[in-house]
Amino acid sequence: MPTRLTGLLVIALLAAACMGSSGSSAGSTAAVSSVPTATTLPPSGTVKLPDGVVYTVAAPGQTLRLDNLTLRIAGVSWRTSVPGAVGPPGTKMYAVFRVRLGNAGTTQPGTVSATQVWLRNTLNHTYLASGTANVPRQLIGMTISPGQTVTGSFVFPVPGKQQGGLLVYRFGDTPASAKHVGVARFS
Repeated sequence: MPTRLTGLLVIALLAAACMGSSGSSAGSTAAVSSVPTATTLPPSGTVKLPDGVVYTVAAPGQTLRLDNLTLRIAGVSWRTSVPGAVGPPGTKMYAVFRVRLGNAGTTQPGTVSATQVWLRNTLNHTYLASGTANVPRQLIGMTISPGQTVTGSFVFPVPGKQQGGLLVYRFGDTPASAKHVGVARFS
C-alpha cells in the first residue's frame, strides 16, 4: 500500500510541475540569498538545505511568515472519518488542521491550490490534503485577497497519527519551482 501512496504523490508532483509558476516573483529569493546552510531543518528559523531550497520553519504555536503568505496552526484533531474526504488506499485516519492563512502580498489575490500545503512527517513523507472534505471553511480552492486573513480547514488522509509540520508553498509557486518554502510545526 505505501507504493500506491508513493505513486499518487509522484502523479501529484508531476501535475503541479506542469501547472507553471506565473505567480512567483524574483523578490521571493532576494530576501533569502544570505541564509545559513544546514543539512537538517532547525526547530525554527531559516536555512538553505543541500537541495538548494530555502526553508523557513515556525515552531509549534508560532506564525509561519513567507514573503506573500502567513500561516498559523490553530489546532489539529485526528478523526477516523470526515464526510466527503477522499483518501488513498491505506488511509486509516484524517488529520484535520484548523489554520489562519493570510495573503501578505500587496497586489495579487492568492488561490489556495491542492498542492500548496502538505502534511510532512518527521520521516519526510508527505500527504496531500483532501479538497473534497466537508469541513467548515475548506481552504482548498479559496481565493484570499491581498491583506486578508481567513481561518479555515485542511484535511489530510494519513495511515495513522503523524508528527511533523505543514509544508507550505508561497502563493503562485508549485513544488517543482519553489525556491523558498515554509514548515509550520505542530505538536
